[in-house]
Amino acid sequence: MLFLLILKKLVVGPLGANSYIFGSSTTKEVVVIDPGGEPNKIIQSLEEVGGKPISILLTHGHFDHTGGMGRVKRYFDVPLMFNKKEYESGIFHQKQADRWLNEGDIIEIGEIILHTLETPGHSPGSLCFYSKDVKEYNGQMIDGIIFTGDLIFQRGIGRSNLRGGNSNLLFSSIKNKIINNPEFTDNFLIFPGHMGGTSVGEKREMNMFQTRIL
Repeated sequence: MLFLLILKKLVVGPLGANSYIFGSSTTKEVVVIDPGGEPNKIIQSLEEVGGKPISILLTHGHFDHTGGMGRVKRYFDVPLMFNKKEYESGIFHQKQADRWLNEGDIIEIGEIILHTLETPGHSPGSLCFYSKDVKEYNGQMIDGIIFTGDLIFQRGIGRSNLRGGNSNLLFSSIKNKIINNPEFTDNFLIFPGHMGGTSVGEKREMNMFQTRIL
């Protein structure tokens, strides 16, 4: 079934982080992924698309992905969801989530299902979110989408030399959760935490991944 989507990327904050508004254009229910700054810009965009936020999802707790979180949460009175390891590791000041997210958890957004992957390495509690319900984007037929935070980018991978980072876990997450994940065909689009998008197929073809992790 081809679902009608709301999918908007906003580049926010001094480090140019990608914040995403994602959901169903049928029910208008949406989630806000990584409200990293400029909360008024995010709020205005939500109102422009007619979105009804049901939650805020964090791929990780670094400031450039969470800077607008507080105001957006208060404005819409919606639950905040992330992985508990972000707080336990000391890299994120937020003590409590309205819902802790773990491997395999799902978020229902109208008729759309968003799945959770634990992908540590950039930070201890880094998460990715994917949906197989998205079959078209900008006129292109696809098999699904993945929001990867700072795990993987258009032309590289996330840093592992920040507090709580671990290069072995980073490469393991990329290998096992993205590159070799049987759920993902080459035609899954990747929406990263910075810069432009890519696809699983493009990542599988890159020599840096073949030599380092395959």
